[in-house]
Parts: sequence; C-alpha cells; structure tokens
Amino acid sequence: MEKSQTKETKAKRSSPRYWVEIKGKLYARLQYKAEDGKYKVKYKPLTDKRTARSVVEAMRQELETHGEEILTSDKMTFDDLADKYEEVELVEATYQNGVKIKGRRSVAGIKSAVKPLRTFFGKKLIRSIKTGDITAYKNARLNTPVETEVNEKTKIVDEKTGKKKTLIKKVMRTRERKVATVNRELAWLRAILNFAVSNDWLVKNPFTKMKGVISMSAEVERDRILSFDEEARLLAQCTNERAHLKPILVCALDTAMRRGEIFKMRWCDVSFNANEIHIPQTNTKTEDARTVGMTPRLKEELELLWTVSPQDTNRLVFGITNTVKRAWATACNLAEVEDFRLHDCRHTATTRMIASGSPHTEVMKITGHSHLKTFLRYLNITSETANNVATKLSNYLAGRNQVGITEITKIRI
Repeated sequence: MEKSQTKETKAKRSSPRYWVEIKGKLYARLQYKAEDGKYKVKYKPLTDKRTARSVVEAMRQELETHGEEILTSDKMTFDDLADKYEEVELVEATYQNGVKIKGRRSVAGIKSAVKPLRTFFGKKLIRSIKTGDITAYKNARLNTPVETEVNEKTKIVDEKTGKKKTLIKKVMRTRERKVATVNRELAWLRAILNFAVSNDWLVKNPFTKMKGVISMSAEVERDRILSFDEEARLLAQCTNERAHLKPILVCALDTAMRRGEIFKMRWCDVSFNANEIHIPQTNTKTEDARTVGMTPRLKEELELLWTVSPQDTNRLVFGITNTVKRAWATACNLAEVEDFRLHDCRHTATTRMIASGSPHTEVMKITGHSHLKTFLRYLNITSETANNVATKLSNYLAGRNQVGITEITKIRI
C-alpha cells in the first residue's frame, strides 16, 4: 500500500505539461489565477513542442510584469485600440470658469489623421506591428498623391443666343502629399501605441526602436510674408462683396493673432478704452490667455464694425462661422498677390514687430509663442531687415578700423 502511494506521489510531482494539442494544432498552455480569484487558461500557438516551456515562461513573466491585461490583449487589433483611444482621449473639452478641466478643444482634426492609420493598420494585431510596418506606412503615404475635386470653369459662346455662358465641370486635381501631414499622422500613431503601453495592452512601443522616422527637418517651412506694396493692393480689393475681409486682414497683420482666435473673438473681448483685445484661454492654441494691443487703424476698423453691429457684447466680432477661403482667393487673385494665405499674416506681423525694435521676449508674449524655437519659425528676414543688419555691421567694422588706425598712429608717435 505504501509503495503504491509513493508511486502516485511521484507521478503527481512530475514536470508540468506546457503544451496541449487541440484539433491537431499545438498550443503553449499557461494556467493562472485571475484578479477575480478564478483560474483561467491561456493558449498560444506553437510550431514545436520543445519551445513550449520557454513560451509559457515568457507569458508568465509578462503576466507578473504587466498584469492580466497583457494576456487578454494579444487579439486586440489596431481598430480596437483606436476605438478605445477615441473613447477615452478624444472627448470634447469641458470648461469651468473659462478653464479647461478635461477633454480636447478640437477632436475632428485628430480623427481625420487617425483615419488613414485605421485603413493601413486596422485589422492588424497591435502586438504584431513592427518597425518595418511603420516605415512601410510612411512610404506608402508619401507615394500616394492628394486628390481634390474642384470646379473647372470654361467660358463659351451660346450658338443660339450669341451670349457668353460659363460651363462648370468637376475635375480631379492631384498634388504631392506633404511630409508635414505624414509626420502628424505618425505622431498620432505613436501616441495611440503609447496609450496601449500605458494600459498594459502592449509591452513596448515599436517607435522606441526607430530614429528619424518622424523627420521634422524634412518639412518645408513657409516663409511667405506680405510686402507693404502687396498689402496696399490686397486692401484695395477688400471692397463691396469682399469688404468683410478688410478688418480681418488688418487684425491679422497688426496683432499676429491666429485665424481661429480672430474668428472666435467676441465684442466682450475688445476694450476700446484700453486699446486692447483679450484672447481667452478657450480660444488660444496653447490654452494660455493673453492680451494684444490695437493699432490706430485696427481700432478704427473695429469701431466701424461696432457701430453697424447689433452692439451685443456676446456676438462674434466678424460674424464668421465657417471660412473666408473663396473671398480670400478672389481678393489675392485680383490684387496679383501670389501664394499668400491668411495664416501668413502671422508671419508678417511677427517679422514687422521685431523689425520695429520690439524685444523678442515681448513679441513672444503678444503672439502667444511658448517656445523660442517655434517663435523663430515665424520670424522671417526681409530684404529690408537684411540690409539694415549689413549697414549696422558695416558701421561697426568702420568704427573698429578707425580705432585700429588711431592705435597704430599712437604707436608710431
């Protein structure tokens, strides 16, 4: 009897079975105690029984390090992860007393950037995304041109009436996709994968093994600024059906405010007595409130608008709720001002403020730049500024040469 019991004990103490065969396929098998106190079994496909033990030990190590979530996330696709990310992170902002307490002010742009990521990675398991997949996505996006449907207008003469008429036809126009666009998409991909790591659904973000995949230096930075002659021509075209553009243009050129800040400005933010415009935290990109001054011509334009408005302090100053893209394009075309966007006014205003002699630290506070590196991107050197610097250098060198000649003369004497 004692001998049979000893045999049974030895049998029970034999090495555990790390693998199991299910429907002719091999699986590594890990049994563990879940957070709810119940025992669960986790299976992982195998190609060789000899690797079963190492696979199980790896699963056990992940379980001890990252918790139960890491074992249940091996079937999570990128679409599943993106859904969770949008549910948790991409929620509309909530404010209390003008201060944001949670959420994001704008989520539409982020969802737009995530859309091509879903198309490429959607059904792929997040734990199978490798550095090569990310590189492949970048190359595919850069090699895919942007297609835009536009109205092409053609003027013809009607054979019956002899009058001119315009035919409108939908055509597709293509252009190269910008590196900056792909960089923004890759940045959101990195953020989403980091979200997975922080929730223990992913052990490591593949971006940690990559250098230079998001290349900011490859982006083409705009340095377009408006000359005073171009400004005069553009303002001259802001009349009649485009009259609403004049105060917007003057505001952009004299304050360096962003387009969104201009369009969201309300009369309660304007102080004619103090000659100031207050930009609340809810309207700024950096979520820091700031104040900008009004030039005489801007004050004059705003006073005219206030006179003809319902004089409700809660109303928008310019009454713009969508865009001025079409009117802007027409005004630039008629003024023969090429390749100039409304946001370029911010570059122009920043450059003019520095050229006027204002310290860059003060200008940064007015423009709302929190980092000097970003601020310098908006500071462009005009031919006038370059010539002024050259003149100052020439005067300095001439002065030093004169000092040198005087010292040499003293030595000879």
